[in-house]
Amino acid sequence: MLRGSYCPPGRPPLLHHWEVARRGHQPPTLIGVDIGSTSVKAVLLAPGGGVVHVARRQTITHPVRGGGAYHRPEELLSAVEAVVAECAAAIGGRWPSRPAGIGIASMAESGIPIDHRDRPVGQILAWHDPRPERQAAAIERRIGAPGLFARTGLRPEAKYTLPKLLWLRERRAAEFTRLRRWAGVAELAALDLTGSLGTNASLACRTLAFDVSARTWDAELLELASLEPRHMPDVLPFGRPVGVLTEAAAVRLGLLAGTPVAIAGHDHVVATIGAGVVRPGEALDSMGSAEAVTIVTERPVLTEEVRKSGYSTGCHSVDDLAYVSGGLWSSGAVVEWFVDTFLSPSPPGADRYAAFLELMSQAGPGPAEPLVRPYLRGRAAPQRDPSTGLEMEGVREQHRLADLAAAAVDGAAYHVRWMLDELARITDRRLDRVRVSGGGTRNSRWVTAKAALGPGRLEVVRAEEAGALGAALVGGIAAGVYGSIVEALADAAPFERVAASAALRNRYGDMYLDRWLPAAVSRLRQDGLFWG
Repeated sequence: MLRGSYCPPGRPPLLHHWEVARRGHQPPTLIGVDIGSTSVKAVLLAPGGGVVHVARRQTITHPVRGGGAYHRPEELLSAVEAVVAECAAAIGGRWPSRPAGIGIASMAESGIPIDHRDRPVGQILAWHDPRPERQAAAIERRIGAPGLFARTGLRPEAKYTLPKLLWLRERRAAEFTRLRRWAGVAELAALDLTGSLGTNASLACRTLAFDVSARTWDAELLELASLEPRHMPDVLPFGRPVGVLTEAAAVRLGLLAGTPVAIAGHDHVVATIGAGVVRPGEALDSMGSAEAVTIVTERPVLTEEVRKSGYSTGCHSVDDLAYVSGGLWSSGAVVEWFVDTFLSPSPPGADRYAAFLELMSQAGPGPAEPLVRPYLRGRAAPQRDPSTGLEMEGVREQHRLADLAAAAVDGAAYHVRWMLDELARITDRRLDRVRVSGGGTRNSRWVTAKAALGPGRLEVVRAEEAGALGAALVGGIAAGVYGSIVEALADAAPFERVAASAALRNRYGDMYLDRWLPAAVSRLRQDGLFWG
């Protein structure tokens, strides 16, 4: 069952948008925010009318000499307020009603101490900051990787919150001692807007300190950092507001005080809501610089096979659901690397990928003859190996630059097929369809290769920002605009099916099964990494 109905205490429920429309009034609008590692996005959603405005600001990341990265809280909060204020200003005469609710999704793992005055202390360690590697190794020695996975659905890695907390305690003791509560990025933004601190289980489960079966903070794991569950944000039921806009925040944003604000959850998971993928067995392929493949399940899949395969499992934003997910760390990043390495710099203001897309049109329908294993940043899943690199096999003198460009895209498509096949196997699901979202969907040849490879039919989500859209839908549930997640899905992103000819499916299938996959598995066996 999918739940999600909530009415804030002490206030009457808002009229559903179809009731408002029937009475001749303008339906309420909603704002969804997605705080990502590259940019902060917000959408203005008119229920029944779709997304009417998208706002973006850069996420400023500061590198640290010798490795590491952080965000300044004031810069991140400024970007959040800028995109929300832009959406509020965009309402104008067409949509005169002020937003009824705000939902916030964000990258996970990053966070910051909050002091007794509810102010952030220090800087936000970026999720990809490698400095807590020693602390992650210490946690693994203390608890053991299998034991950690059985409780948290995660492997001990530097990116997660618990190693960061241990690092802060050791390296930033003056800041750590001021910690009264811990706030992730979405939680910090909501605290700034409402004065209240809370979180969603999909964010909590990315801390390495959350029991994903009980959906509660793990006291034993937190004790490793000298903390207790009371130091972490309260985990709120799906669709419950963390609070309402304060008078001061409302003035800054041009909104109404008292507007409900909800923590939608981890942006990759919230994107499944925006894409309409919220039923067990449904899958979403999210294409960006990295690519994440997620299958929705009824409960976390905490088996050794999932752990050894390199996948993670955790709590969905929706209370009754869970997921299993795997990533390709260098998907769109392979395209970026190709453009930077082989193509001339674009003139100022030009689309730097236009030349790459032109190469795609020259390469023909595929599959490309050279084989590419697209692991610029190592392989996450399946058969995890952070040390592996990008490889090209079978390059001949007759191959042109267009062939190499097409081979890079095909290589990423082959790997995603491998991830999907393994996800279906370890979750005992048959993937009859996969929805795909993100910037990579603008590359028609790439999408066609995915459609030819399968498994199942391919449906392309037609939304600029599925994560922000999903956050807006959660904000609508929190405000009472929707009575449930099922009702909210009526405003999820539209999609269209992409089909490949039988001949193209056969050619890609033969190349994948006869050449690409055997070569990948053979290399794993040579390196002693293949298991199963």
